[in-house]
Amino acid sequence: MKSLKSYRRITVKIGSALLVDRTSGLKRDWLTSLADDIAALAKAGAEVLVVSSGAIALGRT
Repeated sequence: MKSLKSYRRITVKIGSALLVDRTSGLKRDWLTSLADDIAALAKAGAEVLVVSSGAIALGRT
């Protein structure tokens, strides 16, 4: 499998289950880790697009 750093453009889709826990609380630690990963990819020259299907779940938090 190729390293993500070898791609020029990367789309990351985040669903509701990844954004919130069972109590509808925001998964801050997971999001912080994701942000660090995205920053590293961007620093390596990748264009990173983040899309979410989790807007409704976030609205409940």
